[in-house]
Amino acid sequence: MKQNYKLIMPQIEADILSAEDAIERAEKLPPAKAKYIKGLAGYHLQQASEKLIKIQLYASGHKLNYAKLYKHSLDDLIIYANSLGISLILPAYVDKYKTVITDWEATGRYDLHFVVKLAQLKKCDQVIKEW
Repeated sequence: MKQNYKLIMPQIEADILSAEDAIERAEKLPPAKAKYIKGLAGYHLQQASEKLIKIQLYASGHKLNYAKLYKHSLDDLIIYANSLGISLILPAYVDKYKTVITDWEATGRYDLHFVVKLAQLKKCDQVIKEW
């Protein structure tokens, strides 16, 4: 059974816009409320990063094991690309903080003790937009 998933840039742009809206709102809220909005911003930045990696995998022309793509771990996706000999375009910042960014997918939204910092969200947003 051949899977034919397509990702398009407007999907990624929607995640970036959602993250930026959340960052802007979080800056105006008291910390107790901003915490959850920052978690949403982190989620959308993680999703944008994940999709930017997956879009490269889909465009590679390689036969893909789609079970390996049902992951949110940026590191797992990068390792999978490397195993296929696919050279990803990957910003150094995303590579360096891939574990932190991956944690934003769920931990930043559900773990009450997890803190997502505004400065890190803003930097990640800038890097992703340039990517």
